[in-house]
Amino acid sequence: ATDPYGGPDRASHAHSAAFLPDGRVVTTDLGFDLVRFWRLTGSGLTLDQEVVLPQGTGPRHMVVHPSGHLHVVTEYSCEVFTLAAAADGTWSVVSATTASPVAQVGSDFPAELARTRDGQFLYTALRGSNTIAALRVRGSGEALEPVALADSGVDWPRHHLVYQGKLLVAGQRSDTVTLLDLDERTGAPLGVRHEAQAPAPTSILPLR
Repeated sequence: ATDPYGGPDRASHAHSAAFLPDGRVVTTDLGFDLVRFWRLTGSGLTLDQEVVLPQGTGPRHMVVHPSGHLHVVTEYSCEVFTLAAAADGTWSVVSATTASPVAQVGSDFPAELARTRDGQFLYTALRGSNTIAALRVRGSGEALEPVALADSGVDWPRHHLVYQGKLLVAGQRSDTVTLLDLDERTGAPLGVRHEAQAPAPTSILPLR
């Protein structure tokens, strides 16, 4: 594919998708640095809008916040962008926050983005330093603040999720899954409670 936004040639790389409360579908294009919004029609998906992120950021995964904001983690720039919808339904970027003050662009590569059930905290894993970065959601969901960084207990944390107040982390290269306690007040990961063997885990899905 040809890059429609100029600059050096890049390849489109659709990476993740999520449903919005209004029924639309949002996707990330890691290669073209785009967040796309789609409407479901009788013929399938119709492109509604594109939000362009800075070139080279690499939007990867995202979460829909209870406030309606959309948080997008970038694989190449180690940031979390927050998008909001205007009254007419048009989306735009309202803030951008470094995943962690000590994240190293070029050697740390954020993977998944997950949130607590109440939406107070977000977690992203930094492949490279093999850490978990915690961010607090501020205001009405439009701003984020890095609050903690902890060892994930695995090598190459490819995926993680918050489950029953704990954090489960899949270590693709260590062949392990770890269970981390979370501080309910500060959101900080408190260390590894359990470790289980699993061959090259890349995704964790709760069964109930």
